[in-house]
Amino acid sequence: MGKPLLIGRQMPSLKVNMNPRQRAILRTHSQTLLKKLSDLNWEPGKACRDIIENANERLDGSGYPAAKVASELSEQTKLISVIKAVNKLTHERNGAAPRPPLDAYRWIHAQPDVYDPRIVVEYIQHYGLYPIGSLGKFSGGFLAWIMDIDGKGMPNKVQLTKNLAFQDTSIDTVLTSADFHQIGALEGIVNPDDFDVKPLF
Repeated sequence: MGKPLLIGRQMPSLKVNMNPRQRAILRTHSQTLLKKLSDLNWEPGKACRDIIENANERLDGSGYPAAKVASELSEQTKLISVIKAVNKLTHERNGAAPRPPLDAYRWIHAQPDVYDPRIVVEYIQHYGLYPIGSLGKFSGGFLAWIMDIDGKGMPNKVQLTKNLAFQDTSIDTVLTSADFHQIGALEGIVNPDDFDVKPLF
């Protein structure tokens, strides 16, 4: 929330390739937000302040703004750092294509000095390899938004959006797992932009 407060003459937009000076300015966003809240005479609660101050810190001290290490970070900020990393990697950012969830999980899990491996595993167990809101490609040539998953992280409800045999038409049909035989096996998660698909919900 502090990043938009930094927009000005030195940094006219957040959606540009930033020079080193602009990147340094951007790293002050948490302090900027806290100052703004103070100016408004609003004091965040303990948990809220912890997240604002430490959400960008990393276990190995490579984060910002204070280069804190694992022993100085709460469980909730360790969790937030994993959530933020997954979100960053699975969404388009600065021209980089989003990664499928499995690739993002592997990248994060391969950095145990930066992200708590126990929390990464818990995150994967909770959200599964096919997170709600992601676009699945099925072997029958269909694309569908994942709407719900079962206890094992497998989709059990989807919203069909496209039959790839008919590129110019859209579908808006909800199916449960009992009807998945109509669309084939789930092959994986794909980038909606690759198929010119936008969410219907």
